[in-house]
Amino acid sequence: MMNSAAAEQEAIGLARESFLGELKTLNRNHPNTGFGVSLRTHSGRQYLLANARMPLPETKSEGFPTGRRVACLENSERFRSIEVLADCHAYESMSPGAEAAILGNALNLIARIDSLTSTPAEQLAATGTGG
Repeated sequence: MMNSAAAEQEAIGLARESFLGELKTLNRNHPNTGFGVSLRTHSGRQYLLANARMPLPETKSEGFPTGRRVACLENSERFRSIEVLADCHAYESMSPGAEAAILGNALNLIARIDSLTSTPAEQLAATGTGG
């Protein structure tokens, strides 16, 4: 049985891998938008993942300096919260359809992170997706 620190690090690694794939889709569909994912573990640690257009904080404990919360999942199996933020200078002129598309992509990203990190590592390896 893995200790909680090792399980936490494994979950962060899986979330990063998931985010990289989804990031390509987000960048393609919304090329002028910065996206960030804030992962808070049950132990209180915070991890930030972002594309190149998302402004980063001086220290990660501050969270992202800009951006609007698009979607958030609280109290998942591995994370206290999984939050997706978007930083778009054109939000005021964004159509409702474009905003809905960003929301849909953010929800898909959260669901993918949650489902991947909730699966035991032994099952991931057995299916060929974990190594």
